[in-house]
Amino acid sequence: YPDPTNFLDYHFNNDANLQFGTIDPSVTEPLTTGATTLDTEVRAAAYAEANTAIKDTVPMVPIVHGASATAWLANVEGAHSSPLGNESMAHVTPADNQMVWMQNAEPIALYCADETDGETLRLCEQVTEALYSYEVGGTTPIPALAEECVGNEDATEFTCTLRQGVTFHNGAAFDAGDVVNSYAVQWDAAHPLHIGRTGSFEYWAGLFGAFLNPPPAE
Repeated sequence: YPDPTNFLDYHFNNDANLQFGTIDPSVTEPLTTGATTLDTEVRAAAYAEANTAIKDTVPMVPIVHGASATAWLANVEGAHSSPLGNESMAHVTPADNQMVWMQNAEPIALYCADETDGETLRLCEQVTEALYSYEVGGTTPIPALAEECVGNEDATEFTCTLRQGVTFHNGAAFDAGDVVNSYAVQWDAAHPLHIGRTGSFEYWAGLFGAFLNPPPAE
């Protein structure tokens, strides 16, 4: 993962994702520090402390984590393998202009915010674009729909400058309202477009902690 928060906070410091029960403060407190500062040295020290506490308290035992690999025909130009499993087909050119791609399973659906499996998310990478992306075949963040995003000191607010002249496939202009709506349909459980395939939006809850207007607990 490009940043520790995608794994450590998701599993060990999230009230919306208590898959391992209540976690000891020796783990959650440094994770909170790491997630609320942009100072790289402070973050590194906090995550090192959290990793040590996870080893001491053992809230879970990881068994295996799969690596990422791809195989291509020798005549494919731009062939690459991404450690994130998000190979970009826009940078790949097959010799006969026909791309045949095989993976572990078929994509499940195309409401990408409501999916978590790699096979679906790989397809989502080809048809959607984020404010920031990653370099092809790597994990270095690069601007995409945003020219830049600048955070405040405690990483609670980010101001993003959007690229100009971007259009959707139907020619409609891209603007800040589209960004706000993309976040709103995931955050607000009462939003009419908060539907997806299952409506669980697991990654939103796992990475942001809670929904706006959540449904009553069963």
